[in-house]
Amino acid sequence: MKLTLPSINEVAQRSLNTTKRFPFAIFSALAATISAICFSEIEFSNTKDYYWLSDMIFVSVLGVSFFTGIQTFSESLKWDNTKNIIAKSIGLLMLVGYYFLPEGYLTEGANEVFYRYFVLFLISHLFVAFAPFIKNPDVNEFWGYNKTLFLNFLISALYSAVLFFGLSIALLSIDNLLGFDIKDQRFLQLWVFLVGVFNTFFFLARVPKMGEFEPSVTEYPKALKVFVQYVLIPIVTIYILILYSYLVKIIVQWELPTGWVANLVLSFSIAGIFSLLLLHPIKDEARNNWIRLYSKLYYIGLVPLVVLLFVSIGTRISEYGVTINRFYVATLAVWLAGIVIYFIVSKSKNIKVIPISLALIGFGITFGPFSAFSVSERSQRGRIAEVLESNNMLSENGTVIIDSTKVPLINRKEFSSLVRYLVHNHGIESMQPFFNEDIEEIVGGNSSKSDVYKITNAMGIQHLESWEKEDTDTLGEYFSFISSKDEQYEIKGYDYLLSSVYMGSNPVDQKGEFKISYNQLEDRIIILDEGSQKSISVEIEPVVNSLTSEFKNTDLISAEVSGSLMKLEGENEDFKVKLILENLSGYRSDTLWVKHLRTHIFIKLKQ
Repeated sequence: MKLTLPSINEVAQRSLNTTKRFPFAIFSALAATISAICFSEIEFSNTKDYYWLSDMIFVSVLGVSFFTGIQTFSESLKWDNTKNIIAKSIGLLMLVGYYFLPEGYLTEGANEVFYRYFVLFLISHLFVAFAPFIKNPDVNEFWGYNKTLFLNFLISALYSAVLFFGLSIALLSIDNLLGFDIKDQRFLQLWVFLVGVFNTFFFLARVPKMGEFEPSVTEYPKALKVFVQYVLIPIVTIYILILYSYLVKIIVQWELPTGWVANLVLSFSIAGIFSLLLLHPIKDEARNNWIRLYSKLYYIGLVPLVVLLFVSIGTRISEYGVTINRFYVATLAVWLAGIVIYFIVSKSKNIKVIPISLALIGFGITFGPFSAFSVSERSQRGRIAEVLESNNMLSENGTVIIDSTKVPLINRKEFSSLVRYLVHNHGIESMQPFFNEDIEEIVGGNSSKSDVYKITNAMGIQHLESWEKEDTDTLGEYFSFISSKDEQYEIKGYDYLLSSVYMGSNPVDQKGEFKISYNQLEDRIIILDEGSQKSISVEIEPVVNSLTSEFKNTDLISAEVSGSLMKLEGENEDFKVKLILENLSGYRSDTLWVKHLRTHIFIKLKQ
């Protein structure tokens, strides 16, 4: 592809033509850019009040590729302006509906909301790849069109990166040489503008129209052939041989495959298919007979690996139920099996089948009762019911019966893990069937990291982490406190701020010249200046006693509290320190055991 420097008039005319051709896509890019720039001005502690704005960014980004696909699809069918506007208006309504559809916000809600967005993002880009060719049978033109899109993407990314680095250096020069105070977020905003506006305009201006391909568009790049033939295909072949060796090992030792092998089979099978896609235009040339032979042998060779893939993911599902990730892997396994059968049996071997089938399957598993999220939620909730039933804690109508009988440690770990998965991935509503009362009342109405602890406690089972090796019933009352994110702290009067010091399984953290440790026997945080070897210690038990007394409700104490209640202070002849705890959890009986502690530490040195 020949690169030339366009004139100012040409740039202006191209921008105007691009706006006329892709008005909705350009509008989406501008909306995403403006929203992102505005969001970058918000203080981090206040971002949760502006999640509606971050959602605007995500949905607008989705609109860029979605409306691009609608436009090229409309052009391929030669729709008039009225049909074109109607199609885009329907697309706009779909995006607006999606913006208001999720429970909560995309960036705040349960993980399934973001999983769904990721799949829709992938589908919208696949749509751009095949939209103009839904009724166009020319496979070579389809390949050439996508080659052009891919090269345009790389070129626009390169231009954007060069502009960013060049303009960033200019801003730094102005800041340092001329004395201007340029805030750090200006660099982020510059990057957002270049990616959102310049990169989008540059790419869309070079999206070809059907019937306007130059001969050079379908010419095959020699460098690409060398890369695929001598780099990509050999690497894929080596890994497939490794997988075959593992398959032989399984047969010889007669053992079930590990879950990790599923990712390898999928990754390198898809990489091999992608390699053959790259070679598609030249496969029928007489000098490239090896491509047809390799392609045939490759798909036949994938058959045993697809079987291995099904056994691997099937084993994981039978043992641990369906999760969102396992559902995705199982779906990709079915898709891969279909592609392998198609390219072995079919005479036409139409490569358009690959992106179209993947987009359709992706859409099918995203919404409805058979989506990845619905199936995963039912499966994991069923496993919770099994644990409860095995301990005689499930009533006839499926709600929990709180029993004073001690639940075995292994069941409590499994139960805690299952509740944690459901709450994090599907929201607290996924646990509602186990309760007669409203789940919102149980967690207090404000979603936080402590929801899992509150729910497990309300079901009569103390929460356990998977790594815990002892039964914590003997450790006493559990507590978990999280500092409110709305807090703002004054650093004035202190020399140092040690941010987010963490002490968990390893009760020592290093922040520059300061070594922070937690003495479990004396319940003290010790701050050591390794340069002067001077130190100060702060007792933690008073704040734990104060919090547990104030927020005591049942066996479990878990709350999001004001930072003023999570404050510790200490002073000696060498230091004055203030600690604001971000989170604090552990057990309290006659003694105190702190499991996790994260804190900000303010330090003033005394002369």
